[in-house]
Amino acid sequence: MKYIEDKYFIALADHIKEILEDKKIDVADLAAAANLDRRQVYRLINKENVPKLSTLIRISLAAGIEPQQLFALKFDFGAYMSENNILKVSKKKKK
Repeated sequence: MKYIEDKYFIALADHIKEILEDKKIDVADLAAAANLDRRQVYRLINKENVPKLSTLIRISLAAGIEPQQLFALKFDFGAYMSENNILKVSKKKKK
């Protein structure tokens, strides 16, 4: 079994798990409500795969939260950008 190594998706998986625990939502119930295979949700929260955006939106709505709340997690994006060689695009200069 291969686990994901991307720090953002690890943080997101932990955040989803925390939401489910706080709301006392069973993973199988969430999967059924989101019309997803429960194994898919288990693989996400166990950090075994990187989910598609559509899957994350389904999970958030089935959990009763707006998608933006799902992504509102504390995360050091500056360090993430540096570690992954992600540059910020600058505006084009007018001629």
